Amino acid sequence: MFRHVVLVCVLVVSAVSWVRADAVRTVVIPLAPLNGSGETGTATLRAQGNQTVVTVDLANGSSTKQPAHFHVGTCERYQPRPLYPINDIVDGKSTTTLDVPIDKLVDGTLILNVHKSYSDIATQAACGIAKS
Repeated sequence: MFRHVVLVCVLVVSAVSWVRADAVRTVVIPLAPLNGSGETGTATLRAQGNQTVVTVDLANGSSTKQPAHFHVGTCERYQPRPLYPINDIVDGKSTTTLDVPIDKLVDGTLILNVHKSYSDIATQAACGIAKS
């Protein structure tokens, strides 16, 4: 009987540890400056179940709203239609909760790019490959 109780306790602790480890998974994407923007920083992705919280922190960010998105491709060549938009970046900061699991975002097929502004959306200010 005692061995069964110990075995059950070990299984419960293992299951709780596994769930907890998955729930706090974090991936940091370095964002490199492009087109002379001087904007450099990170996008931190934090798993929350089937959602992902994306926090962007850029040095030298603009006070003008900057659209940002996950796209399929590379920083040099990406599909123009955004796959997952994130909240506008203002003064280098943005936080967005996406209804997408973190594994879908960091498999290496996506980039996160920051555009210069809505009036100059064709120009990228910063970009990074989303991979763990």
